Formats: sequence, structure tokens, C-alpha cells
Amino acid sequence: MAHPILHALATAYAASAAGRGGAARDFIIDYEKLLRAAGAADGDERELAESHLRLAEREAGGSLVIARQPRSGLPETVRVTGEAWLFATIGQPTPAAQRDSLAAWFQHAATLTVPAQWAAAWHAWCAALAQRAREGGPVPPFKRDDAAGNTELLRALTGVLNWLGESLVRYASVVICGDSKRLETLSARLSGALAEITGQGALESFGILPKPRTVLFHGPLALVMGGRTVDFTALPGPVSLSETNLLAATAVTTGAAAALTVENESVFLELAKRNPGVLLVQTSFPGSGVRRLFELLPAGLICRHFGDTDPAGFDILRDLREKTGRAIQPLLMDPRPAPVATAFSEQERQVLQRLIESPTLADLRPLLAAYLAGGAKGDFEQEGIPIARVVAALGALG
Repeated sequence: MAHPILHALATAYAASAAGRGGAARDFIIDYEKLLRAAGAADGDERELAESHLRLAEREAGGSLVIARQPRSGLPETVRVTGEAWLFATIGQPTPAAQRDSLAAWFQHAATLTVPAQWAAAWHAWCAALAQRAREGGPVPPFKRDDAAGNTELLRALTGVLNWLGESLVRYASVVICGDSKRLETLSARLSGALAEITGQGALESFGILPKPRTVLFHGPLALVMGGRTVDFTALPGPVSLSETNLLAATAVTTGAAAALTVENESVFLELAKRNPGVLLVQTSFPGSGVRRLFELLPAGLICRHFGDTDPAGFDILRDLREKTGRAIQPLLMDPRPAPVATAFSEQERQVLQRLIESPTLADLRPLLAAYLAGGAKGDFEQEGIPIARVVAALGALG
């Protein structure tokens, strides 16, 4: 069995430019640094390690050379010329062989079945990973030294690409990974890969849902489908309606003069207790269910949004306008000062600047510009506004 000094030398070589990418130059390491890496800086361990290094130098045929000071003869560096002898001696595959093996693994991955619309992109993506593997470069979302993890991630990735229909993520995770939580654990790595291959990074885009697609609402609303009308108007509490039902509907009718989208569920529930006759819809960034509901609502319906007045809250308003195609106006969303000012983070400043430049919020540009110039979020949570004041504002809409 090779001495640990040679294993330490191989590890250092593998981490070097020569080991990672096959650079056509010798690898040189400081002699003392190598001994420290092997845990043999002094004592008997040092004496034994140096003995093994001298023996290795004699047997290596020039592949391993200890360079010494011309006058004192003390060793200064260890040079490795080529990697075959060193890795054969310790009984491990060379970095070059490992790079070739990983590249071949990606080439095999390219042959796996994916839906036809993504086949060309899949092949190109796998080919690019194979090339980076040969060159010793990074191969995200995979890892160069985790064969088991790579196999699992590849199985999850192809499983998502080939998923049919819609299912909750825990169910899909058992089918694909054999573990109900594994897809969620891998979601960040999967998202990047899916976006590169298909342009769609969310698992939802492939029918794998974090929860059923529903719309939470309260107020005057009737659903028309199959020649029948289902009226929810008289119900005293909020209703959660499946997107499947909305997709089957041919029309929606409402006796409300206005619809109000509400960002936070806690505020929505308080408003539902006192609803003055508007259609309340709970949503932040609108999902497909909310978008479908707004497709069915009458075109002339007054639409308002009540949300937080931080940058994210105004970003939700922008998204609502863009996703529904309606000129939704803010309700009670003028920024309010707070007793203790909390400065915008750099990310929040960037969001506000993007919103100021957005054509979608052109009518709110002066308000947003003044907000950004103030430098602080203020009292931004919508819970800070008394519910009675919100109800009064809603009553004025009718």
C-alpha cells in the first residue's frame, strides 16, 4: 500500500490546474507544504515520509523529482511530470481518466428519452456538459466528484421533463425519486437545469405543483358551466375554488361593483367578515387560477389591489396588471412613515428602480420615485391600516 505522502501528493495534483484540466506542464509543490498535507511535518512520521519520497523518486523513472538546493542539498520542491505513474502507484484512476469517464457519462445522458420538443436542447445541453467535463471545468448542477448524487439528479431531471398531467410535488417525488420530499430538496438545482434546457425553471411548468391550484375568494360570484349556474354569493365564509372548475366554466357573473385583490391572507379573512359587497380575491403574485378567474370576470368591472407598500408589494401590483391585462389601481397603498425608519436594502432599491422604469406602472411613477428618494420603507404592512378604513374605502367604490 502506498504511503500517505503519495496520496497527499496525488490529492494536491488533482486539485491543481494540471490535474483539473490536463494542463501541459509539470506540477510542482513545496516540499514542506507536501509533508504538512500528509501529516508528516516532523518526528518519526517525517522521517518515514521522506524515505518513501526518496524511494518513489528512484522508482518513478523521472515522473517524480525532488528538487534540492544546489549547495546544501536540502529538498525544496517535488515535481510531478505526467500523472500515470503516480496514480497507478496509489491504485487510483488518473484525473484524465476521471474527466473522460464523466464526459462519457454526460454523453450517455444525452441518449435518454425526453419529450420531442426539448430533445434538441437536451442533446446540446448534455454535449456542453461533456465538453466542460473533458476540460476540467464546472458542470453545474452536477458535481464532478459525486457519482451517486449525479445519478439521482439526472433521474429527477428526466422524470420532471417527462411528467404527464398535474400532480402534487410530494406524489411526483415518490414516483420519480422514491422519496416524498426529495424533489423539493433538489428543486434549486433542478430549476437552473430546467431553465437552461426549456426556458422554464419552475416545477409547476411541468405539472408538478406545490399545492392544488385554487382561488380563494369571497363575495358575489356565480360560475356558469355545462348550462348550469353555481352561485357562491350567499355563502358567509371564503370559498376556495379549484382551477379545474374555472377551466370548465364558460362564464362568471358577479353582482359586485368592484373586485379587490388582497395580498395577505390574514387581511383577506378580516375583510371577508365585513365585506360590503365587493368581490374579494386573495393573491400575491397571481397564479394560473387567479388569472383564469380574471379572464372570466366582466371586462368593465372596477379592479383594485390592496397590498403591502414595500417594493415587493408594488411589484405584485405590476405583475397583477401584466398577468390579468386589467388596469388594476392601488387601494390605500400610499407609502406611510414609520416611527423608526428602515432603509431600503440594495435589492429593494433595484426593485423600485425597475418599477419606476416599467411602462406598466407609468401612472405611479411620481409616487414610486418619491418613495425611492425617501430612502426608507416606512409603515409598509397592510395590517397597519384599520380594517374599518379599508371597508369604508371599498364602500365608496360602489
